[in-house]
Amino acid sequence: MGISSWTTLGSTASLKKPTECLDCGVWHTSADHVVQYKGGKIYLCSDDCITHFQALERAGKLDPITAKIEPRSALFQEDSNPKGALSNAYFIGGLYVLFGLLFGGLSSYTALQKGLGGWPAFALGMTLNVIGLAIVWMRPKREMLFASKGLTKIPSTRQELICLACGHANHPSAKRCHGCQATLTPLTPSEVERVKNTR
Repeated sequence: MGISSWTTLGSTASLKKPTECLDCGVWHTSADHVVQYKGGKIYLCSDDCITHFQALERAGKLDPITAKIEPRSALFQEDSNPKGALSNAYFIGGLYVLFGLLFGGLSSYTALQKGLGGWPAFALGMTLNVIGLAIVWMRPKREMLFASKGLTKIPSTRQELICLACGHANHPSAKRCHGCQATLTPLTPSEVERVKNTR
């Protein structure tokens, strides 16, 4: 539906002063049709002009010709081409992406705490939302080479080797406790042993 209404005059109306027809651009002193547009009157000089005006209105292309009669200082001018409301599909799609990012992040965090891959868990949570998070949560915890609690940074070394005799914390490659000299089973070979093994 258009935003204007028009009336065919019973007889040709004489105008007080020459007026330009907004459709054909001809200056005339009489009009056969008057259009109520945005609270104002537009006089059109012939049947061809009113037909063309209505066609432009249906196509939403009135702005170029009606700009001549609109105040130049108006900050918020109406648009003759009505915009459709946001569809439900876009709204639902936006909610899906929002929840996908939320559950993707939670799934990735949960996976890292279990020693699992973060990116596959993020993709699972992003796609399946709460179901993906539940799947990651039910996965068994894998033995981790590194310890990380909460959102702390993962350390660059293995966990410390705790002496069972005195409780002293030792380097993971230590063979003897630095506290009581008890024999230890290293968790990882030292850098020196790695170099020797590569020769």
